[in-house]
Amino acid sequence: MIEQDQQLLVKALEATTNAILITDRSGCIVWVNAALCRQSGYTHDELVGQTPHMLHSGRQEMTFYQDLWQTILAGQAWQGELIERRKDGCCYTVNQVITPLFDDTGCITHFVAIQHCLTMEDQERAQMRQLAYHDGLTGLANRMLFLDLAQQAINHAAQHGQMLGLMFLDLDQFKQVNDRLSHAIGDKLLIAVAERLERSVRKTDIVARLSGDEFAILVTNLDQTEVLESMASQLVASIDRPFMLDEHLVQTHISIGISLYPHDGLTADVLLDRADAAMYRAKAVGGGAYQFSAQG
Repeated sequence: MIEQDQQLLVKALEATTNAILITDRSGCIVWVNAALCRQSGYTHDELVGQTPHMLHSGRQEMTFYQDLWQTILAGQAWQGELIERRKDGCCYTVNQVITPLFDDTGCITHFVAIQHCLTMEDQERAQMRQLAYHDGLTGLANRMLFLDLAQQAINHAAQHGQMLGLMFLDLDQFKQVNDRLSHAIGDKLLIAVAERLERSVRKTDIVARLSGDEFAILVTNLDQTEVLESMASQLVASIDRPFMLDEHLVQTHISIGISLYPHDGLTADVLLDRADAAMYRAKAVGGGAYQFSAQG
């Protein structure tokens, strides 16, 4: 029964997602789990027989480790953050708890260290934010982020008496590309269009993919509407140029509707709706064109 309990304990420690290492009293590593190997980049054989010093990043002062050892050698648990270094040289931050283990006489025989990787947690949060606010195909801002940034820009423009331009863009006859050449080619076309749009605007402007083949551009720091006309003409001309996608030469066009703050609306939602309506008027005249909102 004792042997079964020990086997179960080893399996549990091995399976846990927290990195765990056990050292003897002198600090020599005698056991590690798979999570520590994944986290550090070292194999089991590379770690066992060494000391945790091989994971040190050099970011902590010597007094930091002296205090750590003083605590655990006194029989007390130690908890704190460590900056460790992977085998490939990259650093990562962990929250570590080191607990002394005692024999029947009360003497310390081993130390068990359990690590929770804060860097991986931060990376996961960053990935979740990326997924929540960016389009998974093109990497552009999605509708949610675009509307949020647009409203922030509107608030700033209202305080400083500035104008803004909002463009709603839609590819002409995109469905035919999907039907004739496949959705995979359609996706590649969307990626290529996104890249051309980003290259055609200023660094201060924001490009987003709203859904499907619909895009939007927020034009900030706008002094005169002629800037929007020039930009829209350049965007139409840019997308008019054929795309080479795999072995396919794909020709498409884009229709653009444009609204102005404060002339056409005072909120991001209203400006987007007005630009959307103007875009459909551009499509009605044959596509590959732009129209300003008719809102008076």
